[in-house]
Amino acid sequence: MDSLCEQIDKLTIDYLEEFGHLLACKQLLDDTIKQGYFNLSRARVIMGVNNLSRLQYSEKDPMIASTKISITLTPFNIEKQIDKEHYDDTLKWFGLLSPTILKQSQKSFQQTIDLALETCIRQKKILQLKNQIEQLLKEKHTFLIKENFDENKKDN
Repeated sequence: MDSLCEQIDKLTIDYLEEFGHLLACKQLLDDTIKQGYFNLSRARVIMGVNNLSRLQYSEKDPMIASTKISITLTPFNIEKQIDKEHYDDTLKWFGLLSPTILKQSQKSFQQTIDLALETCIRQKKILQLKNQIEQLLKEKHTFLIKENFDENKKDN
């Protein structure tokens, strides 16, 4: 019984630590997205509203994602694949000498992909810990009921 309680305590501590990391990761993700949009708006001010819009790129050229994410559920796995060929092409739509602030905005949005993946992984780990804790609590409850039943049997 003591080892069961120790396991529950250890998993609960792990759960709380992981939950704290998840909250920090979500806050960082939020801050990074805000910074990306802020830098993008600053780039529009620097370059001019008409020089940084959807009119800058040709609709004939297909937009190709430079980062692809694949997720498998059993076993849970997330993979990030970067297409090196199309990685930095998008900034060239806005001129050869695009402003540094536009590059910083792009970098912020690229970081959000990594942070979103980390958030998913942490969330999955939290769910696994929660399931383990619930399973151990069921075992503890079953053990206590059996122990109570045995004590009542001895008294009679």
